Amino acid sequence: MGKGISSSVLALVLSAFVTFSASGGGFDGSANLVCSSIDVVGCTEGPVCLQAHAHEFELPEFVFVDFAGKVVRATDESGHKEISPIKSNESTDKQIILQGFENHRGWTLAVDRNTGRMTITSTGPDVSFMIFGACTAL
Repeated sequence: MGKGISSSVLALVLSAFVTFSASGGGFDGSANLVCSSIDVVGCTEGPVCLQAHAHEFELPEFVFVDFAGKVVRATDESGHKEISPIKSNESTDKQIILQGFENHRGWTLAVDRNTGRMTITSTGPDVSFMIFGACTAL
């Protein structure tokens, strides 16, 4: 696959921005989310960082945030089966911030309450990731 954004990813991202614009922008964490990874930066110890798409790092392109079940998981379509418990859920007037850990890695997921833009950081002993994307409420 080339370096461009696939049409399904682009459609999801555009629908996220339309949804947030139509609803006045914010959400309070009561509705589950689906989030799309758009750009990923992976860094190893030392000055080595690479920018690529999620699938090139063998990461899921879409994740599902289940607030009631207190988990973040890859969508069924991704082929990934990981499920990560949400250990911390905080909301500010600007962001929803979730944190957890899985397989010796800590992670933070932050969603802008007005735009749906999302950033995930994941740190571990071998590689760390910064994932930029967008979420939409379901």
